[in-house]
Amino acid sequence: MNHPFKRLAMLTLLLSVCAGAIAQSYPTRPVTFTSAMAAGSTTDILAREVAKLLSERMGQAIIVETVSGGGGIVAAKKVINAQPDGYNLLFVTNGLTSNQAMRSKPDFDIAKDLVAISPLFEGVFGIYINPDLPAKTLQEFVAYAKARPGKINYGTSGIGGIVHLVNADFAVRAGLDMVHVPYKGGAEYLPATMANQVQLSFADVTFAQPQADAGKVRLLAVTSKQRLPQMPNVPTFEESGFPGYTPTFWTGLYAPRGTPQAVIDRINAEVRTIITPPEAKARYAARGYQTLWMPPAEAQKRVVDEIAQFNKTIDTVKIERQ
Repeated sequence: MNHPFKRLAMLTLLLSVCAGAIAQSYPTRPVTFTSAMAAGSTTDILAREVAKLLSERMGQAIIVETVSGGGGIVAAKKVINAQPDGYNLLFVTNGLTSNQAMRSKPDFDIAKDLVAISPLFEGVFGIYINPDLPAKTLQEFVAYAKARPGKINYGTSGIGGIVHLVNADFAVRAGLDMVHVPYKGGAEYLPATMANQVQLSFADVTFAQPQADAGKVRLLAVTSKQRLPQMPNVPTFEESGFPGYTPTFWTGLYAPRGTPQAVIDRINAEVRTIITPPEAKARYAARGYQTLWMPPAEAQKRVVDEIAQFNKTIDTVKIERQ
């Protein structure tokens, strides 16, 4: 009577030992990070930093391959179609989740075709305006824009991208009638703000702040819940009359669906080792980022929840899905 249970116990033990062996032996050859944003972008720089640190931890080279396009969709397809063995990983921002929400017929389902290993870094947006505008505070800008319906342009990284959704949500909350001008990325729409081709843009503060320091754009507020330590004089949106408005962007690491759980867990554990120590947190905080490690199941839930939230925003602000 006990023989089936003994066999089951032995099989369970064998599978556990095999999983442990896979995790310990992985990787045995170079790993590829597919970086979903343009070479030289903030995301790409972070991908290369993480790749270097993980390579040192795991004893194998990690090659970063830049595959931009479609707000992460092109890179995601490449990884989804790769062998699910842990040697092809995706490094992408949550622009990928906003892009899925914007698609009436998505090419894939992030929650089903990819496995979230962990988020890594979270950053905040600043609202930057052309310095020729008379507004010195967010409240003054809102009053200025309200008096000029349809005459204020805002630049984004593309229709349906996270920057577009953040801008559109702000416009609805502020009761503003503004014109959306899509570009290919911050490297285009921030200079357009400087040239007054568009009057405002939301941008990663670590990317845009040097231009604000040089007087080429003016920073009015940031989307963090508290003031940033490196910008103590810049108010938050919540302080400026927009309670609950704290959108962020984050970068995460994904693997193709079907990748062995032992490999997912191994990578997740190594990520935790490199980004959660106090010195790592302090180092990235000085650059405007919060490190953001989660267990894989929690990371996957975050992705699902965020897609639902983006769908709600798209419906609320009435953006036509593509």
